[in-house]
This record gives sequence, C-alpha cells and structure tokens, in this order.
Amino acid sequence: MNAFDLSAIPFSLAGSFLAISPNGCRLLYRTTSARAVRRRAQPFEAADFFEIALTVRGEEVPYAWSAAPHRLDLIAAGDGFATLVFADPRTLLFKTSGVGLRLLPAKPFDACWQPAPDQLALLDFPARGLHQLRCAPGASLAFHPVPAPGGAGPSVAVDFSGPAGAQGALRFAPHEQSWPEPLPDIDETLALREREYQQWQARMPRVPAAYQAAAEQAWFLLWNSQVPASSPLTRPAVYMSKSWMNAIWAWDNCFNALALARADPALAWDQLLLFFDQPDPNGMVPDCINDLEALYGFTKPPVQGWAIRKLIHKLGLKTCLPYLAQIYKPLARLTEWWYTLRDSDQDGLPHYHHGNDSGWDNATVFDQGCPTAGADLAAYLVLQCETLAMIARTLGKPKAAARWLERAEGQLKRLLEHGWHDGAFQSPLAGQLTAAPSQSLLNFMPLVLGKRLPAQILTTLTASLRPGGPFLTDWGLATESPRSPLYQPDGYWRGPIWAPPTLLIFDGLLDAGYTGLAREIAERFCDLCLEHPGFWENYDALTGAGLRCPGYTWTASVFLELAEWLATQTAE
Repeated sequence: MNAFDLSAIPFSLAGSFLAISPNGCRLLYRTTSARAVRRRAQPFEAADFFEIALTVRGEEVPYAWSAAPHRLDLIAAGDGFATLVFADPRTLLFKTSGVGLRLLPAKPFDACWQPAPDQLALLDFPARGLHQLRCAPGASLAFHPVPAPGGAGPSVAVDFSGPAGAQGALRFAPHEQSWPEPLPDIDETLALREREYQQWQARMPRVPAAYQAAAEQAWFLLWNSQVPASSPLTRPAVYMSKSWMNAIWAWDNCFNALALARADPALAWDQLLLFFDQPDPNGMVPDCINDLEALYGFTKPPVQGWAIRKLIHKLGLKTCLPYLAQIYKPLARLTEWWYTLRDSDQDGLPHYHHGNDSGWDNATVFDQGCPTAGADLAAYLVLQCETLAMIARTLGKPKAAARWLERAEGQLKRLLEHGWHDGAFQSPLAGQLTAAPSQSLLNFMPLVLGKRLPAQILTTLTASLRPGGPFLTDWGLATESPRSPLYQPDGYWRGPIWAPPTLLIFDGLLDAGYTGLAREIAERFCDLCLEHPGFWENYDALTGAGLRCPGYTWTASVFLELAEWLATQTAE
C-alpha cells in the first residue's frame, strides 16, 4: 500500500498513542491517550499538541501532504518539503529541505526551557507530559511567545530551521528526562519502518482482486490503530479508531480478534483476554477500557462465546488450548453474572438495563423502556453456554460440560417458547409477555443461532432479509427498516448499516445453509466499503455515505472477514 487518506486514518505507528491528522489547511499533532483530560470551560482540547506549519524566510507557506504507512511528506510550493517518520512510539523524526518547520501551539504551555543548546522542552500539563525537541548539528531551534488559541493564555511557538536535509526530532515524554543519545539517521529509520510494514502487509488475508486495494487499507488500519499495554490496558490493544473513538469496547474487540487471528494469534487473543483481566467482583467485564480507566457503568452483549468458536475454527484447537485455559473461568463467571444479576424475574431470559448494554445504544427496541429481555441476548447466551461446554470438555471437566450444555439447551427452549410471538422474535420488558412493536434489526439477531432454529422460523426471518424486503438496501442490512416511521438516516442504531450485525447474521445464515443470501449480504457490505471508503463507524442505509467516526477498526475487520470468505467462493 503506497498511500492513504489522512482525513480518514491519522498518521501513526503501531504501538503508539501519537497521531497526526488534518485540521483545515494544516496538520495537527495530538495524542489519543485518555490521560489528556479536558476540564470544564477549558477553551482547548487537552489531547491536541501543535499545528504543523512550513515556513520560507520566516513566513508561513501553504503545503499539501502525502501519507504512507511508514512516512508522512509535507510538500510546499516549489521544491520545499518536510518528511516525518516515527523513530519509536514516542518520538517523531523529521527532516526539511527548502523550508523551515514551525510548531504552532494548540494550548498554553506552562513552561518552556532549553536543557541543552540543541534542545527545547515544553511542559504540557493538560496532557500529563512534556515535549522535548532536538536538532542535529547544523540546524537550530528557537521559540517565541504567542497567544494560545481561544484566549486560553500565553504560549510559545517553536521554529526549526537548517540547510537542506537538516534533521530534528520531537518526543512526548511522561516525565522530565535527559536525551543524550544521538538522533537516529532518518533515511535508515524510513527504510526500517517500511520493512516492518511490508512484513505486516504480507500477512494480510487473501481477498478477491476487486477488493484488494480496500483490503490493504483495512489491514493497514488494524496495524495503525494498535496501542501498547498501559495500565489499565493490561495487554496490547487495537483501538476502535485513532480519530475519535480512542478506546476499546467489550464487543468491538471480538470482531477485531477474528480479523487478526491468523496473522497474529497472540494479539487476537489479547483483545478478548484484556477484558477478562479486570472483571468486577461479580464477574461482569468492563464496558470500555482506555489507558486511563476501565469503565463499568454499562457492559456489552455476550458475543464472546461466538467469537471464541470462530477463533478455534480459524486457528485450530491445539493453538487455542492455552488461551482457552485462561479464559474459561472468567468467561463462566461473566455468563453466570447474566443469569444472577440480570434476570431479576428468574424466568431464564436475562435482560439489558440500558440500550448501551446491547451495543445497540438507541435502537427502537428500547423506546419501550428497560429492563428489556433482548431476543439477541438470549441467542448469544445459547452460544456462550455451548462454548463453555466445549471448553470444559476440552479441559477435562465432563460434569461442568454437561451442565453448560443443559443450560444452552434450556436457554434455546425458553427463547423459542417466550421470545417468538406472532411470527417474529420480540424483546419485551422484563417480566412481560409481549413487547411494543419495533422494526429493528435487533430482533433478527437470533439468526446467529443458524441451524439451531426451527426451519419455519428460519424461513420467516430470512424472507424479511432478502432483496426487496424491509431491511436489505443496495448497501446492506439497515438496523431499522427504512419503511419504519422511526427510521433515521443518521440515527445511529435507528437506521444506518453497521458491521457487527452484518457479520453475525451472515454467519448464522451460512450455518443454516442459506449460502446464497449470505453471499448477497457479504457482497453488498463489501461493495459499500469499496464505494464509500474510510471504514466508517456506520453508513447511511440508502445512500451508503459514511457516518460518524472514520477509520473504525471493527468495520475494517468485518470487511476483511467477508472479503476473505468471498475469495474462497471465487476459488471454488
């Protein structure tokens, strides 16, 4: 892959919190770390560091930019340019020719000093660190006072200048430290980063030729969005995005794990185990984790069992065995949590306390209120209990395996007896027999059960998902039928197309033998990602336009999963 759209995916490095993205006519250097905390009435973003400008004879000049995985080039009018590359996850190297490089502050810097003739340091208290700048022999650094944006107070701008090929560096450090070692050669660093990325690229799954370029972008996004272990991130993580959604959520991780599985099994399993490293005292896993905190106010649906079965299918039981031994007990505790703390009426159908718990935050199913006994939740728990039975059997726990299998069978029975009503699955309020009418795709998620569902139910459900039906648009499955009076083009889970339900329904259709319909859904979603690039958080179901956060990894992961499957169909 030679270049990418910087407005969709920031320039970054696997394992780094630092990122560069467009901000009008300049580029903005920032952090994706949650340790940069915004305070009330603060007229700047704590995570923003500097805007990058180019200068000629001290005057700012416009520039264009070109981003590749291993380098970022800023091209001014004439022959002037600057090149940036990550020397390590905390350090940017740069060189200039025919221009100077100016860093314009995005906030006040409370202190600025010169620890050595070739160095500058700026305290960045809102981001909980400091910026250190270096220049190689022959180049120079200077700073001068300027007002901070938004009238936030005084600050400083930094100017780097030197002859053609002059080299400098910019490091973000969590605490004050010396920097005595020589700067690495930037050309050697560029070559090293390029080789590293080529090695990652070589592990990309095979996809049909029509999707090759989009797949390379998706695969790059999964590399670019990696961040290091940093408490409470107990393991290396793939963030949802380094644009806006700078964290990892407890079902997004499952989809990313599947896409990473064959290329990096350890990283794939880390995505699941990360959440089981820090359950609450009752076994619930966090809703969201970043490098500042784990959040427990909500949780996410129990799709872990489904994901684990998929990982075993991809990697084989022998490869997965050490991870299964780690995950069995916390997975069992999480599953028991659903039955003990989320089934207050003890009818065997656990419920969501809020739409956020389902992952479908504001779906029309939840307009009736909560707690809601989601039809999707019951279906996921069937698979979760089956998976626990399989793991227990593998680990030599036959009695536990039998208990989990019995629970899975009982859960499926209760779903069919109480969740299927008047020819459709429903999600009633806890303790109620029927639910308010809803044209949400959420009530079709029991399709993830595939051949476990009776044939007549499969026939009824799939009829609504076929071309010409209420959900399948030219681009894929709408989360609320466009025929619904509650449909909203940019209504989050009230209309737009999302990646997770697409893959879950696709997988269930394959299991049930509906290969043709599964292929139709896969092709439409892959075509959507091809025709509307950016791997957005969700998409307008009727126009295909990307919505909300760009560079969203679970969208890239689902695209790769579906495109890889389509490649096997082409081969056959």
